[in-house]
Amino acid sequence: MDTKKTINIILILVVLSLWGTVGYKYINRFFGDDELDYTLSNAYNYDTISIIKKDTFALQPLIKDPFLNKVFSKPTTTPVIVHSTPVVKKEPEPKVITPFPYVQYFGYIKSKDKKEELILIKVNNRLERVRLNSNIDGLVIKKIYKDSVSVFYNNETRSFKKK
Repeated sequence: MDTKKTINIILILVVLSLWGTVGYKYINRFFGDDELDYTLSNAYNYDTISIIKKDTFALQPLIKDPFLNKVFSKPTTTPVIVHSTPVVKKEPEPKVITPFPYVQYFGYIKSKDKKEELILIKVNNRLERVRLNSNIDGLVIKKIYKDSVSVFYNNETRSFKKK
């Protein structure tokens, strides 16, 4: 029991001394001297510039793999002459971008019988009552919140706040 007690006391002293040095270094930054000594040395000669010559060489292709000890063989290919007719490129038709419909979110109704909420949403000035994942002219209701709704249309997701 005595050895455990002495080991614990020694460990506590070591931990306290480590934290004491960390705290001292941290506090010393704020209350220490702010003077810095700048000593400039004029021993460096700025007039001499050493020129490094680059060593250039040409790499030869490997004939033998040094790890697998296999010899590479280059396949001999004969040029194949292909007579082809020119292909007329069709200009791609410009994609018709349909604008995102005008959406207003008016809130949701949750009944005791059904688990899903029924939301009131106005799409292009037409009031609709829909549920989650319903499709209204390509507009899909993805998420329903108390104050907003998230909809998906033409690979684009937007959120609308309650009016």
